[in-house]
Amino acid sequence: MVKVLVLDDAKVIQSLLKMTLESDGMHVDVASTVEQAKSLFNSNEYNLMIVDYMLEDGRNGFEFIQSIPENHRNAGLPAILLTADDSHQPKTTAQTLGVNVWMKKPFTPISLLKVIYNLLEQRGNFNGNKVSIHHLHNN
Repeated sequence: MVKVLVLDDAKVIQSLLKMTLESDGMHVDVASTVEQAKSLFNSNEYNLMIVDYMLEDGRNGFEFIQSIPENHRNAGLPAILLTADDSHQPKTTAQTLGVNVWMKKPFTPISLLKVIYNLLEQRGNFNGNKVSIHHLHNN
């Protein structure tokens, strides 16, 4: 089973991500703050993380990604950064931190699943045999 850590402070985005991913057979843990994400990250193993760039408490998803020790069992996870910001500087920082995908809000559940499965296939964590919402709508 694919396990995903989500860090997003918007309840509606949390619900959308959780519903989309769980309906496609994934396990999802949701955090609203950097501290909650760190706690979950340290207590569980994941295949992927989805991180919001701008958090309401004035922090950002980069703080969480930067806090991951290089020798941690979850280090090097594929990361998707969600954001409403389309400026150049955060994209450059995201690339420096090893973020795999910069995904602009709003997004569709199908587009998110396509990105997730492409990342997992690249990492060898998904063999493509599962019938998913993504594969049923693969255009």
